[in-house]
Amino acid sequence: MTKIIAIVFFLIFFIGSNVLNTLKIDNFTFFYLIVAMALGVLVMGFGNRSWKDRKYELAVLALIAFVIIYRMYAGILTDSLRSAAILFATPLLYLLVPREIRTKDDYLVKRKIVKIIIAFYVFECLLAVLEYALRTHFFLWIDTTFQSHLMSLRLRESFRSVALHGAPLSNALMVTVLSAFFITSSLKDKYKFALWGLGFVAVLAFNARMAIIVNLGFFGFYILKLLGNRRAQFTTKLFVYAASIAFFAVAAYLVFYQGLGDRLFKKELLDEASAQKRFDLFTIFDGHTVYDFLFGRSMRDFDLMKELAGLLIIENFWVCEIILFGGLFVAGMVVLYIKLLAPYVREYSFYNRMVICLSFILLASTNNSLFTQYLPLLLFVICLNLFRPDTFKMILPPKYIDRYALTRPRR
Repeated sequence: MTKIIAIVFFLIFFIGSNVLNTLKIDNFTFFYLIVAMALGVLVMGFGNRSWKDRKYELAVLALIAFVIIYRMYAGILTDSLRSAAILFATPLLYLLVPREIRTKDDYLVKRKIVKIIIAFYVFECLLAVLEYALRTHFFLWIDTTFQSHLMSLRLRESFRSVALHGAPLSNALMVTVLSAFFITSSLKDKYKFALWGLGFVAVLAFNARMAIIVNLGFFGFYILKLLGNRRAQFTTKLFVYAASIAFFAVAAYLVFYQGLGDRLFKKELLDEASAQKRFDLFTIFDGHTVYDFLFGRSMRDFDLMKELAGLLIIENFWVCEIILFGGLFVAGMVVLYIKLLAPYVREYSFYNRMVICLSFILLASTNNSLFTQYLPLLLFVICLNLFRPDTFKMILPPKYIDRYALTRPRR
């Protein structure tokens, strides 16, 4: 079973929508294959002993099933079935990941998934950098919204890498999520800096403004924390500071002379074509009452409201979910996910949980990635589980773990 689970997550992370588009494979045909494999593993009995520990994942699935049935009887399901399937994917696939390490199989599954995630991060980042260096895309970016039309290969603005998974913003969100987990993990500082540096260059290649700001923000907090850490060796601090100065000197050259990340550094932060639209989208609620958004609307109404507001895309997944599925459903999902993730979050220090959670929520709220894809949310949930201090240092070989983290008693 562990091998099948590893194959499922390898396919999820490495065969992204852009790869599928290039191979001319329908995204949701592939998605249904993944779901079938996951259901096969669950039906064959993996993890039966701990079903009672998965009550919140099952509750999320039950809530989604209830909404699907409601929309079916209301006659508004057909055109929103794919959006419902996206919501369904995260809790279902997360059932394949053990909550705790109780057996050898639990350990093997978690270790394989961590290896896959780290390999994905490195490959995704290197691919983005290579795309920017060559000014070409290796895989087609096809818009994954419901119109499913070809957006662009080179885009009308400055060049932006697209890598494996959909639009630049979706990729930047996933890279930033992983960067936040790496920078707050129990890895040695040299590995933290190397992984963050690679991710930051990739985010510059994706040319995602908010992701650049978020990455710089939590890296700044990391430097300040390292400065005040009395346990950190002087040589470690010296290496990180010297490497940071050298890295930012090179990054500055790439930004100002090679155009890397120029949507942030060479344009107004709130330009009319992009960032300002994230504020203008709230005009979509004008002329409506709160009751209009309690129970959800049809996709036809959703598209009509966008058109009347003069919007091609709603760059805020909260707004998308509330309009399509209703505020009551979204509130229920938020409560259940808080219940699901709270035990994991409590195992992180206050500083680390703020960096991880705020980075994800802030960045995810500035685009519609969680509305059009399940992978960013699934990645965040899995990482909250696997990167917990006591769990992470059990999974990785000791040579990669900070010396203090190895000697720190378990919580």
